[in-house]
Amino acid sequence: MQITLIGEFEVAYHPEATPALILHHLIRGYDAVVLNADEVAILRDLLGAVQKRIRELGGYRLILGASGDLAFYTATGQRSAYLTADQMRQLARLIGATPPQPAEVHQ
Repeated sequence: MQITLIGEFEVAYHPEATPALILHHLIRGYDAVVLNADEVAILRDLLGAVQKRIRELGGYRLILGASGDLAFYTATGQRSAYLTADQMRQLARLIGATPPQPAEVHQ
């Protein structure tokens, strides 16, 4: 299991476990995002290119901004996690995605 701090989140990644990825909000004290291995594989693919997209992923609506930022929203529309472009690249590296560099951002 790999654990790292990204912004306000403690991120735990264990590809063989269920759940495989947990973003725990350190200030609010709850698991903001919980994904299984199949969902992490989809996230890995999505984080390989920075372009504005909205995707459903597990129980979340994932919004990938054109600037490289990333937001997870719950089914009720409440934002559960937000990562800046730099934080998104940290997450991408953690889960084995190859994040594009800032100059590679596409609209």
